[in-house]
Order: sequence, then structure tokens, then C-alpha cells
Amino acid sequence: MKTVNGKKWLSILLAAVMVLALLAGCGGEGATEAESVTWRIQSSYPPGDQCWDVQMPMICERLTEATDGYLQFELYQPGAICEPDETPTMLSKGLLDAALTAPNHTAGLIPAAYAEQGVPFLWQDGQDVYDTYYDYGLLDFVRDEYAKADIYYGMYVPNGAYMIMTNFPVTTASDFVGKKLRASTTFGMFIEQLGGLPVVMSGGDIYMGMRLGTIDGNIYTVCELETSKLMEVTKYLIEPAVGGSAPVNLSISMKSWNALPDDIKDIVNETMQDMFMDIYEASISFDKSAIKAGVEYGTKINTIPEENLQPFYDAAAAVIEKCKKEYPAAAPGYDIIERWQADNK
Repeated sequence: MKTVNGKKWLSILLAAVMVLALLAGCGGEGATEAESVTWRIQSSYPPGDQCWDVQMPMICERLTEATDGYLQFELYQPGAICEPDETPTMLSKGLLDAALTAPNHTAGLIPAAYAEQGVPFLWQDGQDVYDTYYDYGLLDFVRDEYAKADIYYGMYVPNGAYMIMTNFPVTTASDFVGKKLRASTTFGMFIEQLGGLPVVMSGGDIYMGMRLGTIDGNIYTVCELETSKLMEVTKYLIEPAVGGSAPVNLSISMKSWNALPDDIKDIVNETMQDMFMDIYEASISFDKSAIKAGVEYGTKINTIPEENLQPFYDAAAAVIEKCKKEYPAAAPGYDIIERWQADNK
């Protein structure tokens, strides 16, 4: 049997140490890469809109902090990766990791999204939305429906109040008869129930639509009074709000979601719920600033007398029944909303 002398042993030992050091270096780099993932997230609304200026930064910062840096984000403006109405398809195919989008973009792919945005004149603030989603089960229903399209529904992202802005005063429901208002999805149905004429129009076209008289009013986030200068073309801001929060959501590609470790998924879900009201409060500060600016410019606050509100609630109930028939996949979601309404109104 051959033996190895001391010098040879030392040489072999040094060589082994060098190999281990190299392996450790390579392994360290791989581990560092595995300690974080970066998601591409696109907003459906541009700079100047609170969705881009407030909600998306808050969401990304809170999720990165909560996961100790594991989840990182690259933020993209609308159209940078895809057009807003293409967002659900891109998420479904795994070509985009996450997005802030809206039911009017998603409903074509996921009919249940009609229920996601609630019903006009029912939710009056962010707490109403939170309770319906987290305490009454609307979140679970919507998540299950989005999952059928390979999208993980992260959270309803509370926006500012959704309000009717007009160039005519309103005291009764009949004041809407024959009036043209920019409104879509269930809000368009609501205007129809009141005898008005809903007009599909992008948010960026509302200003000129109001100035030129193409429309007599619109349903939009009230912060746009200031950010889009709608106060220059708006005579009346109608109260109560048609929606306590404009419908926006954080949607995630199921492919990207499933790639997360289970403990990170738990942290993300918990953090999304925890930040809901914080995002809402941040949005409300935008609303207050916009309403103040609008009033100073000349927009009048038009409050519908309480005794005249019942026809509006009747119109909302009619919208629910119509949607249940036209979009049966959304019917269980409307049932949840009605249970919340029965307990709280």
C-alpha cells in the first residue's frame, strides 16, 4: 500500500480548501439571488393619478418592507408593457407579474368582476368596502373567480370617493332623465335606471367632454376635480357619493404568485389586509384637497335631500338584479353585498 507523506497531505489539504472556498463563493452568489425576486408591476393610471402617485408606491414599499426585501418591484406606467385593457390577459399568461387595474378592464375575462366594484349608492366609505370584503367573504369569492383565469386577486385597492360631477343641479332622481353622463359597467347601468344616458369615455377625455357639452356630467374619482382640472368644467359635485371608493385592484399573475414560498405568501396576504385602511386614508386626503380647490374655484356642493334618496336605492337594487341575470358568475358576489347591506343599512 502506498502512503502519502506530510508535504503531499498539506498540498492536498490546501487544494481542498481552495475548492471549497470557490464553491462557497458561487453558492453565496446563488443564495443572494434566491433571497429576493423582482416583480414588474404596471399601473393602469398615469402619474398625476393617485393610483400611480399614492397607491402603487405604498403597496410596493410595504410589501418589500414586510418581506424583508424578498419581494422587490419595478414600476411601469400604463402602456409601458401593455395597454390597460390588455392587462388581465398579460397577467393570465404570466407575461406581467402584477398590476393595479380595474374591473372595467377585467370584466371581459372574468365576469364576476362586476360584483367586485360593488353597487352604486351602497358603499359610502372605505370601511364599508373593507367589511364586505374581509368580514362578509367577498374577497374569497373574487379570488376564486380570478384564479379560474390564472390570476391571483391580491386586494381591493381603496381609492378616493367615486362621485357624480355635473353641469346641472340635482334634487331628485328624475333630474337625470335625458342627461348624458360618462359612466361605465354597473355605474352606467345605474344612470340608465335613473333615465339618463351613459357614455363610455376614457378619463382623459372627460374634461373636453364637459367643456364641449358632449356630456352633461360624469362619474369619476373626486380627486380629479383638482388633478385633471375638472373643477374648471364642473358646476356641481353631487352628494352622497355614488361609491365610497373607486374600484381598483392589485392583481398578480398566478405563475408569479405560485413561485413565492408559502411563508412569503402569508406575509403578503396579511400585509395587504393591514394596509387597506392606510391606503384609503391617504386617498381621502387627496379628496379633501380636491373638494376644497373645487369649491374655491366655484364648484357647488349639491346634497340630495335625504327624503329623495329612495329612488336611488331602488335603482341600485335594480342594477343588482340585472347583473345577476346578465352575469350569473357574479351573482354569488352580489348575494354577499346584499347580506352586508341587510345588516348595515
